[in-house]
Amino acid sequence: MNKQNIDLLFRNYIDHFGYFQNPNQDGYESYKWEAVEQVQKEWDLAAPDLSGMIRRSFSKTFNLINNRIVSPGNGLALLAKEEPEAVRKALESLLTETEDLDEKQNNILRFVDDINGLLEKHFPGKWKYTHDVRVAITYLALIIPSRNYLFKSTPAHYFARYMDFDTDIGYGANFKLKFYYQMCDELLAEVEACPELLAKDSERKVNWKDESHHILVTDLIYCFGVYKFMRDGLYEPAPRKTGKSGDSSQAEREKRASELQDRLEKLQDEMDALEKEIAELPQYRFEGKTIKTKLYGEVTISKQDGEYLTFSAAGKERQFALPGCITNGFLIPDDPAITERYKNESSLQEKLQKVNTEQKMLNIELARY
Repeated sequence: MNKQNIDLLFRNYIDHFGYFQNPNQDGYESYKWEAVEQVQKEWDLAAPDLSGMIRRSFSKTFNLINNRIVSPGNGLALLAKEEPEAVRKALESLLTETEDLDEKQNNILRFVDDINGLLEKHFPGKWKYTHDVRVAITYLALIIPSRNYLFKSTPAHYFARYMDFDTDIGYGANFKLKFYYQMCDELLAEVEACPELLAKDSERKVNWKDESHHILVTDLIYCFGVYKFMRDGLYEPAPRKTGKSGDSSQAEREKRASELQDRLEKLQDEMDALEKEIAELPQYRFEGKTIKTKLYGEVTISKQDGEYLTFSAAGKERQFALPGCITNGFLIPDDPAITERYKNESSLQEKLQKVNTEQKMLNIELARY
């Protein structure tokens, strides 16, 4: 990798360390250490209440697993209520230790297929609960942080391009875990050779200490891709050219594969922007409030769990899901601004779902090259 650019990255990270440490700043990133600490404290795959254990373990993961758009972690916890032993078995397989990263990737793919199959069986059409490779990698990094790395596609590709990491880590179905881990391992070696960075990291105001520095490595990659000031002093390199072609048909295949990868990267950027736009929408708490409904008159919301609102009406406990319950007129807020806010979220979610569908289709095509 490019040593000069690595040194600039470290300098920028050290200079902005206080910003990443301040819980009152938008750039607070130390929650990753807090999330891992919570998982280390609560994780017990033999727990009788597997669903409750999963919820407690992932309760501080913020946007690492769930966000305001997708909630695979919640889906896993709900699934563990329906089929605890099947979920336990799938997690045991995912967490099986192996030095062979191709085998680890196969375990990840098998886990994703198994969990999505169970989700479709019990919660058909609930795309918010769908698992993918990134989510499974996140589970691994939270549960066994000393042997795994967190992963988010766009920052990882930004980092690889700027730092001249020569091996393509791939996208979607073509993602190669071993190459991503190789890139992280190379950055780890540079981190451990930088006393100033290690000293700064030791000042982090968290209880759990990341002795392996794996969370620090992925925080560096993430911050580099997300915050423009982390790229100060670095010039973005030109896009990579495809390799040598053996014949015209091979050249065409490589060209198409390159086009697909470029489009997938743009889609990921678009997805990140949509997620950010949704995350910045104002938040409303309905718990304890009385509100009009289309079917039951006025009701009092007894509980708000994520997008789910619980209330009692006509002698039964009932549940509405945001934003649909407002956009479809089942729940009628007094303030028109609340209705408009959830209409905006619904529109953004539709766009996000279209991006997600296009990603899946392109990944299927890319897998053929």
